[in-house]
Amino acid sequence: MAVKLSITLPGDLYEEIKMLAGQQGTTVSGWFAELARQYLDDDRRSRAVLAERIRHDRVADPEGHAEMAADLRKRMRDAQEAARRRAAGAA
Repeated sequence: MAVKLSITLPGDLYEEIKMLAGQQGTTVSGWFAELARQYLDDDRRSRAVLAERIRHDRVADPEGHAEMAADLRKRMRDAQEAARRRAAGAA
């Protein structure tokens, strides 16, 4: 099932994409669809590699992995809190 989507682009960017899509033998819509597919495929591969590395690290050094995971959770919480404070200050 296809879904119609409306986006707004600067005119010069649209013209570049239109030209590139034509050179590749596709439409602007097809060009965006392929770009999205590539991005999502890359994201899935990246997540799979990361999951395998985490699994490997957990098996190789369970204690070190736990410490690293706790540090990462703290950093994520700190970053989220900083983002909330910046958003509140901008409002």
